[in-house]
Amino acid sequence: MRIKSIVGIFAAVTFVGLLNFSIVETSWLSEQNHGAAKYPFVAEMTGAYTFLIVLPLLFLAATRFPIRRDNMATRIPLHAAAFVVFAVGHTLLMWGSRELIYHILGWGHYDYGNMRYRFFMEGQKQFIVYVAIYSVLRFIAYARANRERDMAASRLERELTEARLAALKMQLQPHFLFNALNTIASHIEDDPKAAAAMVQHLSSFLRSTLRSSAAQEVPLRDEMDFLASYVAIMKARFEDRLNVTVSVPAELGDTLVPHLFLQPMVENAITHSLRDHTKRAAIRVAASRDGDRLRVTIEDNGPGLVDGAIPSGSGIGLSNTKARLQHLYGARQQLLFENRSEGGLLLTIEMPWHTAEEAVA
Repeated sequence: MRIKSIVGIFAAVTFVGLLNFSIVETSWLSEQNHGAAKYPFVAEMTGAYTFLIVLPLLFLAATRFPIRRDNMATRIPLHAAAFVVFAVGHTLLMWGSRELIYHILGWGHYDYGNMRYRFFMEGQKQFIVYVAIYSVLRFIAYARANRERDMAASRLERELTEARLAALKMQLQPHFLFNALNTIASHIEDDPKAAAAMVQHLSSFLRSTLRSSAAQEVPLRDEMDFLASYVAIMKARFEDRLNVTVSVPAELGDTLVPHLFLQPMVENAITHSLRDHTKRAAIRVAASRDGDRLRVTIEDNGPGLVDGAIPSGSGIGLSNTKARLQHLYGARQQLLFENRSEGGLLLTIEMPWHTAEEAVA
């Protein structure tokens, strides 16, 4: 048992002893009994402190042998026996300690009365104490078991969510890698220089990704570095047909966002914007803070929504990002598509604004 618990129990028993002494003394005064206060003080304090000696028996019986529906036939007799030992032991300890103190202080013989009735009288009070403490200890044990069960369920749910997020992330990385490799392969023969540049940018992207491979969230500045490496690969492929602009205030750099959530969204925007081979793709990525919300927008000049339907071919990237946002932030996130008035598509992603320092706090 912890020291704080022992001190707390000792303080509580002392308080009960002093309270009982106060009750007896004021009762004497109300009855104009002018006996010395030292006698009830010794009686009540010895009653309190000898209770501490037999208390471990009560703790043992309550914690090790709880009464349940399936064991009442054996546990009730066991607790009846434990109560008898507890009550008789406490009564004898009170009598013995008072007899000893009276002898040491020269007060003569301590008269505890007829012990046949004394055991019965003290036993009634001790029965109430036994049942009360048993009930409190069982309630504490029940509450602790419920709390541990809730914590275990919460831990299991968190581990399951983390496993799902890890699976989604593992799904996303090969998806991007296969697309990048296919792009590089298509340029090896007709444009070796562009293919070589894409390999270099891919190498830089993969190194950055591996550094945060275990993280589900990264600072926005790191996510923008990942995006810059990806855009460099696409620029090497499409050259002047692709223009990507980024507008992210420096003060948002520490904001935590899902790892690799921008790349598939920008990839979708590039794919749909370049569907018309005669056009140049103009992509704009921006981020802003609105109170406790982070808003990220991705605009393109592609065909936009046709009859309100999300563009076809969004595939793994979009569904993966939706699932990750849902697992990470639940109802506190949203992903919206809408057509721009000047043509093209506007994708808005909202999520809770938070930093690593706030998460630790």
